[in-house]
Amino acid sequence: MLELETDLVKINHMNARNEKHGEDSVLAIDLKLQARLSNDVLSFFSPTLKSSFYHKDEGLQGDLVTDAGYLPNLKNPALGTIKWDGAWEHQRLVIHNGVKAEYDIVLDEAKVNKVSFDFQEGGTVFVNFRVQAHPDEATGAKLLALLQQEVHMSLSFEEPPEMKEAA
Repeated sequence: MLELETDLVKINHMNARNEKHGEDSVLAIDLKLQARLSNDVLSFFSPTLKSSFYHKDEGLQGDLVTDAGYLPNLKNPALGTIKWDGAWEHQRLVIHNGVKAEYDIVLDEAKVNKVSFDFQEGGTVFVNFRVQAHPDEATGAKLLALLQQEVHMSLSFEEPPEMKEAA
């Protein structure tokens, strides 16, 4: 599962729609996001994913970096974007939208899905993903104003209310 801690993320696209929850119409949004991260993030998905796509070319780096986990070179540069199957519910997305925490945009009970990886030479990977949430109208308008911008975001698992009550 993907975790972010005040990482720069670009809001590439936003789709707003109404969902029916019983008789009620509820605002729903899909945010298509892209984060440029170290390839170490691949360990969140599988312990062998990084070494499946990256290696260390001794001819280029030599002995300058001795860390065994340092794998900056693509094994197959022409591979293209790779999709990752899975969805994660009960996520909390915080968009740090100002100097103070009170300006943060918080999307609780969000769902993360449609993850894909665009591997880059040098040990960087673009992680593309979709966040689905149900903001109020004011929050939806704030999100719209951030379209096509890079902003700092945090993403983490949020314990569902029923689990909190059981504890």
